[in-house]
Amino acid sequence: MPDAQRTTADGQRLADLFRRHGDAVFAYASDRLGAEDAQDLVAEVFVVAWRRLETIKPGQERPWLFGVARRLLLQHWRSRAGQAALQVRLHSQIETSDSRHVGPATAERADVLTALAALPESDREVLLLRYWYDFSGSESAKVLGCTAATFAVRLHRARRRFEQVYGRLVEPKLPATGILPAYSRGLR
Repeated sequence: MPDAQRTTADGQRLADLFRRHGDAVFAYASDRLGAEDAQDLVAEVFVVAWRRLETIKPGQERPWLFGVARRLLLQHWRSRAGQAALQVRLHSQIETSDSRHVGPATAERADVLTALAALPESDREVLLLRYWYDFSGSESAKVLGCTAATFAVRLHRARRRFEQVYGRLVEPKLPATGILPAYSRGLR
């Protein structure tokens, strides 16, 4: 294929990748950096995608892009030692909720965010990739650069740690008789 046609075809593929996955990559980055820095990071991700376009396998674009975003985030954090944007974001969401109008769903959300903030970054990342960004186990493993089996172990451990932290925040209330209802017996 001549260079002019290849460049046009590659440009179209990159534009399609950006249209399909740009918002998701931005959401991933902004959760960790904030909107302004996330825009810069997304631009860097797609510069890398342009340079490595021929290595991106069809059907694997999203995990590949998230993997690049993750590596660039780690690089960014190394250059800005001590930055913890996700924790700041999680705490600010909890603090801005109006305690006079807290309903059950709002209180539960605040407890979940508090539990997530208490976890190490590696556990938060595993849980958010799988449950917030809705990656499959194998896609999440590709983002993290590990095997699916390794990711499954990390996910299991992160879920266990989350349940421990969350359990300390929300103590289950037993019925007056002291007997657990049938649906909650397996939760203990």
